[in-house]
Order: sequence, then structure tokens, then C-alpha cells
Amino acid sequence: MHRFYVTDIDTAGQTISLKGSIARQIKNVLRIEAGERVRLFNGAGDEWEAEISRVGKNKISTTLISTVKTIPEPSTKITMILGLARPERIELAIQKCSELGAVKFIPVISERVQGGNSGSPSLQRLKRWERIAIESAELSGRAIIPSIAQPISLMEAINQAQIKRNVLCMWEENTDGSKSLKTALKSLKNHPDGLTVIIGPPGGLSQKEALSIQKTGAQLVNLGPRVLRSETAAITVMSAILYEMGDLGG
Repeated sequence: MHRFYVTDIDTAGQTISLKGSIARQIKNVLRIEAGERVRLFNGAGDEWEAEISRVGKNKISTTLISTVKTIPEPSTKITMILGLARPERIELAIQKCSELGAVKFIPVISERVQGGNSGSPSLQRLKRWERIAIESAELSGRAIIPSIAQPISLMEAINQAQIKRNVLCMWEENTDGSKSLKTALKSLKNHPDGLTVIIGPPGGLSQKEALSIQKTGAQLVNLGPRVLRSETAAITVMSAILYEMGDLGG
């Protein structure tokens, strides 16, 4: 059954009107007709089954049928701090980590940032990233939409994250102060409420950045001998966390 993210669903009247891109997708792409059913969710954890009652030129009318039991979110709420890179790399990381269950993405500007003089994405680019997160939630069955934060400096993001969450910083250098991902995750099993993961840009974090992050209390973590692209590292870490915390089906 097709799912659609709809903001501000008012259940009082039982009738929900769908307009804009959702209406065009239902009518012109999916060719869903009156009498067929879809699912609507508000991005905050609530979902309903609805029946298409009328397909108009620019508007789709639906009638709410019943609430739907949503799939559970991962037990650990994961925030991803992503070093800015070429758009396609960030987009892949957001897409796949949204499917896996990340709750927030914070793009950060670091020493080796990619993407121009400032590396900061445009407003249009941020909107595209938000749309990718929405589409990933629709596809994966999540009733929660991950948030995309405004880009900030790396250390500003670290200082914010350190207040509430355990922080793991992926760093390719294997030093006496770094741990394997397996060891780091086992040490966090008593803290499943929240976890922040730092993925550096394609050029990696500098030694100065890594040591500054470590001084805040974050753990430096390596992913073994292979060199992974930044987007691959993000997906790998998300999957490993879900596995270690028992959120991959058992």
C-alpha cells in the first residue's frame, strides 16, 4: 500500500485533501483511482489508512478509515554529523541512513570540506535533502521523518551533541586512543537512548580536529584496515549500531 507524508493531518473531520506533488503523484504517476486505499502519516509517529473518495483535477479527496500500528523505531536514537562533501555523497548517506532509522542529520563544515569556498549548501539543496529524507521514510515504512539541521561548524555541532548524547567519531587513523567500532558499541549498551556519530568529509578529519573532538569526551573509532568513502562509512556504522543494539530483526 502506498504511503504519503502529510503535514498537519486533522482527524476531526475524517476527510483529508491532498494537493500539490502528492496529488500529481497519485493521479498521474501511480494512477490510483477512487475506492483504492493509501496510508497517510504525519512524520511525528502517527499513521492512518485512508480511502480515495474523489480524484479531481488538482486535488485528491480521501476519507480516513482507521489508525495504523506503526513499525517501531530503533531503540537508539541516532544523530549523524556529516562532513560536507559533494551533493551526491551526502544525498546517498541521508537516503540510506534515513531508511535505517537515523533521527537527525547535521551537516558540518570542517577543515577538509568539499564543495566550494565555503562548502555550505544552498537553501534549495537543503530542501532537496529534506525531500530525500521524506521519501526514504515513505519507502521504508517509518512514521518519523528525520530532521536536517542547518550547516554549522564541526566543533559547534560536537559541543551541542555532547550535552545529551554519547558521541562516536569515525577516524581512519589507528592510534592508542582509538577503539574498534565493536568495542565502542559494547561500551554503550547501557546508554541506548541516544547516540551521535561523526563522519568526516572525504578528505577525513585532521589530527587536530580528531584530538579536539576526543577532548570533549567523544570516542575515536576506526572501521578496520579498509579505506571507506564517507557515505559508505555512514551506512556501515548505522547498520552496525542497529545490529549491536538488536534492531535488525532480533
